[in-house]
Amino acid sequence: MTSVPSLLVAAIDFGTTYSGWAFSFKHEYATDPTKIGARQWYGGQLVSMKAPTTVLIKPDGRTFDSFGYEAESKYSELASEDNNEYKRWYYFRRFKMMLHGKMGLNRNVDIEDETQKSLPAKTVFSLVIRYLKEDMLKNSKDKLSSGHLTEDEITWVLTVPAIWTDAAKQFMREAAIEAGIKNENLKIALEPETASIFCRLLPVEKMVQGGGMTSFKAGSVYMVLDAGGGTIDITVHEVLSDGKLKELQKASGGAWGGTQVDEAYKQFLISLVGNPVFQRFQLESKEDYLDIFRDFEIKKRDIAPDNENKVTVRLPSSLKEIFEDESGEDLHTAIKQTRYANEVSLTGDKLRINASTMKSLFSNVVQSTVSHVKELMKERAVSSVSSILMVGGFSESKMLQHAVRSNFPNVKVIIPQEAGLVVLKGAVVFGHSPSSIAQRVCKYTYGIAKCIPFENGKHDIGKRSNYDGVPYCNDIFDKYVEIGQSIALNETTKEISYIPATEAQTSIEFSIYASTQKSPMYVTDEGCMKLGHVITDNIDKNVPKNQRTVFVCMTFGGTEIEATAREERTGRSTKAKVSFLG
Repeated sequence: MTSVPSLLVAAIDFGTTYSGWAFSFKHEYATDPTKIGARQWYGGQLVSMKAPTTVLIKPDGRTFDSFGYEAESKYSELASEDNNEYKRWYYFRRFKMMLHGKMGLNRNVDIEDETQKSLPAKTVFSLVIRYLKEDMLKNSKDKLSSGHLTEDEITWVLTVPAIWTDAAKQFMREAAIEAGIKNENLKIALEPETASIFCRLLPVEKMVQGGGMTSFKAGSVYMVLDAGGGTIDITVHEVLSDGKLKELQKASGGAWGGTQVDEAYKQFLISLVGNPVFQRFQLESKEDYLDIFRDFEIKKRDIAPDNENKVTVRLPSSLKEIFEDESGEDLHTAIKQTRYANEVSLTGDKLRINASTMKSLFSNVVQSTVSHVKELMKERAVSSVSSILMVGGFSESKMLQHAVRSNFPNVKVIIPQEAGLVVLKGAVVFGHSPSSIAQRVCKYTYGIAKCIPFENGKHDIGKRSNYDGVPYCNDIFDKYVEIGQSIALNETTKEISYIPATEAQTSIEFSIYASTQKSPMYVTDEGCMKLGHVITDNIDKNVPKNQRTVFVCMTFGGTEIEATAREERTGRSTKAKVSFLG
């Protein structure tokens, strides 16, 4: 079937803390690639280009109710009623991180909401994606209807962290398909890559570093540090002569995003009032609980290394009342008995906190990030880095910016304007020009499990099996590409041949493995993980097995892996994206 050409690209940035959408038409991209439309979201004092990744689902567990600031407010209203009705509703927030680091992810996995009720994770993710998709179409209705667009003429781009596993990427694709986006109209984009692509298009005056400005020319080598709510995602790019990007170092990072600072603030409050009090406050006064962290979201943006002013936050009366009810003490007096006695004071409903205490909330996240970048800088591929490009919402933190600048004084540190939006806008650009990334670096060694004739003294006796009376060694790791190897966009490996193990066999299941080792011998070696499989079936068993040869190759370099199995005798090919989900 002939595909309909895309006239519009719409991107969804599904973040840990905030999510949003953006779009541009093909003709707009041709004249100004940075001309990208996006929605503004409103919540109390906050106005942002992305909304909190928070969803409220009705008691039936299937019906979407609200998203973002609206979901937060409605859930708070439900919780303020005396009938406990809110406990029947499903309220999920900041749930994207459940996919982080999950190599053996199952497509049927459940996640718990704020009151420990479970729903299938796929349902929750797909409801959010569907809402963002329909919200984009609704809010852009006038602009879209003028061109009489059909959904087949829209390319959708969904962003994921580069450090995510192949299983997590596939999970997001399947959730998007369940949300009504056609598989053939969907692209998965890696967050630091889209940021890099967009920043290269910005005018020089919008690429601010310190007091000056910069731009990336051919030959430039720079590190992209994508600091989001959940993760710090790092990669290294070189600008090629044709303007495309080459990845020099495999993506790396960790769970050191801005939400860790929020968690440190929460633990600080718990140290003042005690965990039982705070748990009750969170349960009984959800609106005040929400306000505390909305207030902190504003305050933490102003926390800076050179700012010695005390920070004033409002402490809800409900929290003080619960504390006094539980302890029989006055909170003002109790704070003086904590380890923060000389750093914190309470007057009325105003909590005044020393600047040093607020800065300390950033310590673990900042130290983890700086330590990781220092280790990366020791790598030969990274030694020529001249700039660090900081993007993502958390990169707007002055504490993180100062730490990177002070620890890497010989490297330019660049923070573009609206750093929190460049991933989203870059995803739109990626949708128009997916070939902007010319080469990527393999994060793992990839291969297929196979059996070969057994050799005494060479092979593990525990892996010996007989097939049609012939001894074979199982679990051999048949390597296709190696960790750290540079792979061109859509590069296909050489074909490797396989034959059935027995005369009766009419199908072959190719189990795909990844390894952190360069050359593992067995798929059971330390560092090896089974990712998925591709099956070739209906092989003709009426011919000898040595005439039933199947050639397999893999296509790497894109954001997902494809495998092609070709039967030599018939020429029939089976092509499929590798299934990484159980």
